[in-house]
Amino acid sequence: MSSSALLFSIQRNIFRFGGPILIGIGSVSCILNLMVFTKDTLRKNPCSICFIGVNIINFIFFYLSLLLTTLSSGYDIDPSTSNIVFCRFHFYMALVLPCLQASYMILASIDRTLITSPNAGTRKLGTRRLISTSMIGIALIWMVLHIHALIFMQIIQYGPNYFVCYYQPGAYTTFMNYFSLVMTGCLPPLLMGIFGFWTVKNVRQVRRTRHHSGSMNTVVTVVSRQYTLHSKDQQLIRMLIVDIITYMICKSPVTIFLIYQQITQYKEKSAEEQIIEQSI
Repeated sequence: MSSSALLFSIQRNIFRFGGPILIGIGSVSCILNLMVFTKDTLRKNPCSICFIGVNIINFIFFYLSLLLTTLSSGYDIDPSTSNIVFCRFHFYMALVLPCLQASYMILASIDRTLITSPNAGTRKLGTRRLISTSMIGIALIWMVLHIHALIFMQIIQYGPNYFVCYYQPGAYTTFMNYFSLVMTGCLPPLLMGIFGFWTVKNVRQVRRTRHHSGSMNTVVTVVSRQYTLHSKDQQLIRMLIVDIITYMICKSPVTIFLIYQQITQYKEKSAEEQIIEQSI
C-alpha cells in the first residue's frame, strides 16, 4: 500500500468514528457554555459577550465545516467536489468562521487587559457597547475580505477519480498560503499571547498594590479600591488564559504545516505528495 493510500485510509477511519463524536461533544459543550454565559450575572460582561460570540461561531462551524469534512473524508459524501457553488460557499464559511473565532478571542483578551489596567481611564474603555460594536464591525470586515473565495475557488483533480475543492492554482494559491500563514497561523496566537501576558502582569500588579495598601494609611486604601477585581472577572480571566493556551497548542500543527508549504512551494511535487499534503 502506498503512503498516500495508507494516509487516506487512516484519515477516513478517524473522521468516520471520531468526527461524529467530536461534533456531538462540541455541540453539547457550546450549548452548556451559552447557558452559562447568557445568565443575568454574566451576559452583560464584555468578556462574556465575546465568549458567547466564540461559542456561537464554534457551533456554526461544527455543522457548516466540520460536519461536511466528516461526511467527505469519512463517508465519501462531498457535494463540494461536484457543485462549484457549494464548493465556494463551503470554503468561504471555512475561512470566515475561524477568523471570527480568533478575532473574538483577541477582543476578549483586550477587554481583560483593559479591565485589569491600573489606570482608571483605561478601565473605562472596557464597555459592553464597545465590545458589541467591535464584534459586529469585525464580522462585516471578515465577510467582505473573504468574498474572493466565492470567486476563485475551483474543483481540482489530484488523481484518478480524486477531486478536491481548493484554491485556484497559481498566484491565488500563493496569496492564500501567505494569507493563511499570517492571518490565521501566526498573528492570532501572537496577539492572544501578548494581551494574555499583559493581563497576567496587570493582575499581579493589582495583588501587589492591594497587599501593599494593607500596611498604608486609609487614603491609599481608598485609592486602591480602583484596583479591586470582582470574583467573576477573575474567573473569566482564568478561563480566557486556559482558552488561549489551548488555542496555541491546537493551532501550532497548522502553523507548522503552513510554514512547510511556503518553504517547499517551488519544489516539484508528485501527485502522491500533493495528495499527502492535501490529506494532512
